[in-house]
Amino acid sequence: MNGEWREGTVLTEGLHFTYSGSQTPALVDVSITIDEGEFVLLAGPSGSGKSTLARCLNGLVPHFHGGRFGGKVVVCGLDTRRATVAELARHVGFVFQDPENQLVSMEVEREIAFGLENIGLPKDVIGKRIEEALDTVGILHLRKKHPKELSGGEKQRVAIASVLALHPNVLVLDEPTSELDPQGAEDVLKVVERINDELGITVILIEHRLDRVMHLVDRVIVMDRGRIIADGEPREVMKDERLRETGTEIPPVVDLTLKVMEHYEPDILRDGFKIPLTVKEGRKILRPLFRRVNGVEWKPQTHHQTGKTVVLIENVWFGYDQPILKGVSLNVRKGEFVALLGRNASGKTTLLKHLIGLNIPNKGKVVVCGLDTRRATVAELARHVGFVFQNPNDHLIADTVFEEVAFPLKSMGYDNIEERVNEVLKLLKLERYRDCYPRSLSGGEKQRVAIASVLAFEPEILILDEPTRGLDFSLKEYIMKILDEYRKNGRTVIYSTHDVETAARHGDRAVIMSEGKIVIDDEKHKGLANALLFSPQINRMIQSFRRYGVPDEILTVEEALEVIDMGLRRGER
Repeated sequence: MNGEWREGTVLTEGLHFTYSGSQTPALVDVSITIDEGEFVLLAGPSGSGKSTLARCLNGLVPHFHGGRFGGKVVVCGLDTRRATVAELARHVGFVFQDPENQLVSMEVEREIAFGLENIGLPKDVIGKRIEEALDTVGILHLRKKHPKELSGGEKQRVAIASVLALHPNVLVLDEPTSELDPQGAEDVLKVVERINDELGITVILIEHRLDRVMHLVDRVIVMDRGRIIADGEPREVMKDERLRETGTEIPPVVDLTLKVMEHYEPDILRDGFKIPLTVKEGRKILRPLFRRVNGVEWKPQTHHQTGKTVVLIENVWFGYDQPILKGVSLNVRKGEFVALLGRNASGKTTLLKHLIGLNIPNKGKVVVCGLDTRRATVAELARHVGFVFQNPNDHLIADTVFEEVAFPLKSMGYDNIEERVNEVLKLLKLERYRDCYPRSLSGGEKQRVAIASVLAFEPEILILDEPTRGLDFSLKEYIMKILDEYRKNGRTVIYSTHDVETAARHGDRAVIMSEGKIVIDDEKHKGLANALLFSPQINRMIQSFRRYGVPDEILTVEEALEVIDMGLRRGER
């Protein structure tokens, strides 16, 4: 390493890595230098090498994940090939995508103590560090709680606290907000921002939802197929055309501004304005344009469904010691595409499990495809309802992807199984993984295998719990378009999500839950517009333009461009 190392410095030189059993390299000639105290966003499509690079920084690659390793990685002065994982753990804190994979103790306080005890710190030092960590991430009130009692955001903060207690110089977070609702994600990211600003810890963050983090970071590194394709200041990287080519998600306000510059106002960034990274900046830059399109007679396109009721939920109460669902009623018709939203622990998954008979109401009634779930077995319901769990590992039981997708078809006595499996693998772009062990795939690839195993037997109702978790933008769009086509063929799709932007682009109807109740059930433009937490970024920006007569039900970039086009054309006449 050239020059003197500093405590938070990361260096890779000519880094190559290929996993055992793979012919395709995961990393190709990766050379970066990250300075002490930098806040770096690592972006790029699923399978681009982001998580592999992160695992190189704490020694999991190559010490735990075997394969062919070349080049050099130096973190805080330690060569990761020579240093042990235990030695590196004193300098590099790692927070995984799923906090439950990291939590091993029966109590929050014990969870934070666990790592400190393993490195042999004295009792008084351990006690002091526990207090510091709990206070830093704002969870002093949770110290005696069991992790299973916590929400997703609280678990993520416990994972961060357990890492911070080790006093790392570098903090690496692998998609820490992917399982969190908008408010939970914001809370966690505020903690990370504070750690970087006030403690000076170097932060390397992997994230697909760039709108959540772009305004927080100093630098963006974009990867594709194991290589670095862009590296620089956020506003400059956002203008790089290669991002769209790779399927990297561009924040909606950035996307709208770039498209306005391209098609309508090439000089919109005059007077020193820069690419906007926040809703506030977007309002300032785009206000003059939207003032010119006031009073446009625009109505959103909606899908009207007149099919029969296939899901009937009447006054359902459910819980154990305390009620989780509180008088929930919901009707879903054949051919509908329904997005179910709400904060963590609002009851979404609990409600969805009622539709496959995994939960039976304490009070009330659930009827699915004419079957009362109190009387029908799970096997009977499974002939009509396909359920994709939030955690794809809950599906994966076979030795190959092909066998995984074939399993439900065999169980139901289907003919032409090989033909059907090949058809579904092609549909979900999984042909290359046909003979792979499913659990060795990336999170996004596992998710697609889980969806394929359910799509294969073509259920009348398809239920998906967080189906886009861990997927990059292009894959999310592809999966959602497959689901849209599926419902157009006369079936019904119900999915839960924390991704408000995806719900705004796909589906007909938004159902929002809070504290075990349904608080909003409406066509998506009425359900998602003019809110705070559950409005997409474009709508939050548009809300300030209502006084100019701009329609306030605009949810997406495409709809905003449609309104701009209508307004400017009217002005030309």
